[in-house]
Amino acid sequence: KGATKRNSSGTYNETNRSHGWDNYSCEDRGLEERVDDTKAKEMGGFFSLEKLTGKLVRRMVALDFEVNAAATIMSEANFAKEDAGTAYTGANIDTADVPEDIDAALEALIARGEAANTIVLSLKLWNYIKRTKQLHAYVWGKISDSTGKKQITASIFGEAFDIENVHVAKGHADTAKTKATTSISAIWGTSHIWVGNVQGGDFDNGGVGRTLVWEADCPGGLYATETYRDAKRRSDMMRVRSNSIEKLVNKNAGQLIKTNFA
Repeated sequence: KGATKRNSSGTYNETNRSHGWDNYSCEDRGLEERVDDTKAKEMGGFFSLEKLTGKLVRRMVALDFEVNAAATIMSEANFAKEDAGTAYTGANIDTADVPEDIDAALEALIARGEAANTIVLSLKLWNYIKRTKQLHAYVWGKISDSTGKKQITASIFGEAFDIENVHVAKGHADTAKTKATTSISAIWGTSHIWVGNVQGGDFDNGGVGRTLVWEADCPGGLYATETYRDAKRRSDMMRVRSNSIEKLVNKNAGQLIKTNFA
């Protein structure tokens, strides 16, 4: 209070802030898969094996990127967190107050000078919270059984809290090692909901972070698809790579809700 009022001496108060250095070195990542000439010809009458292989390899590289992003976004080491007022359990489906938890996260961000525009949560969490009684009452008001129940979509959920982007993360990945028994699990877990400010472009646009790409090595964007010949083994090698890094810029622009899901 009064910090901006000019002093009787004719001077103004001076403010200051600190800045830190960080490492923004990109990492070269990618995968390759061999397309045998004979196999390509055998399948040629049905579909393009080269085209299919390229798509599948790209999907694997994209899943790796998503795994890294999820580990960064849903980490209490990176963002402040508050426990949900009531644990998100099956027994608490009627009392878990999702609106109260979202509002608390939004208020925490506002107190740090950040306006949220994004909510990220897993599919399993979404399937839980959209069935909670408190969220339905917050969005639709009291609905009697005789009039039927309305469904809550991601867009309706976002509108209720004036949030532009609601991302229900559905990605799954095989965590088993090569040739081991398949072990499919969700990339985005149920332990947290992330609420925050996501922006793109120059850093002075604000936001929680950026995905940086070294354009000199990967000028086409986040992913580059390449093919080269392995004549010795009569096959083409399909490669998808990325030279990038996921970087947090402002940890104050994100807030976690710990759900204690069970």
